Amino acid sequence: MIALVRGTIHRRSDTAVIVLVGDIGYEVRVIDPASFEIGEEVELETYHVVKEDRQELYGFVERLDYEVFTDLVEHVPGVGAKTALNLLRNVSASRLVEAVREQNIGLLTSAAGVGKKNAERILVELRPIVNRKYADLLEVGDHAAGEPAVLVEVEMALRSLGYSQREISSALRELGPPKDRSAEQLVSDALQYLSRK
Repeated sequence: MIALVRGTIHRRSDTAVIVLVGDIGYEVRVIDPASFEIGEEVELETYHVVKEDRQELYGFVERLDYEVFTDLVEHVPGVGAKTALNLLRNVSASRLVEAVREQNIGLLTSAAGVGKKNAERILVELRPIVNRKYADLLEVGDHAAGEPAVLVEVEMALRSLGYSQREISSALRELGPPKDRSAEQLVSDALQYLSRK
């Protein structure tokens, strides 16, 4: 199984990037191909799907994205790799973990291709995993009431401005806990951070 790919971005499509490793180009499906630059050196944790008629690689820069994707594919019946990736294209991994903890079905069904039945399965199957595996992440979100809602507002604002999920996740990590900052202040801080990158 191919667990990691390290190389240079050779080409991008709407759903994947071609990573050149030596003389071999690997097609890797990623959350946001547009966030990669041609010629950029990358290291992607990969999830290797082997089917009768083809093989597919799914790649992730962030460990949390990889972990949540793997949990979706391996623990939720009816959710395949394509559906899991599509979900992460619409909802950040940290917000998806929050949605499972909050049993927020509406957030999951807002992603294209995720119907009510699949969303219900995700909430049921991942709840024990989320409570055990992502406890530290959830504790960060619990520091102050209302923080997750503020972060969702910031995330949506940045997405509407055309930023990729990769850029948004990076900015949210840089911002840290919202504390007493408003969504407007957080968006302003995030834009300052992104303009320096």
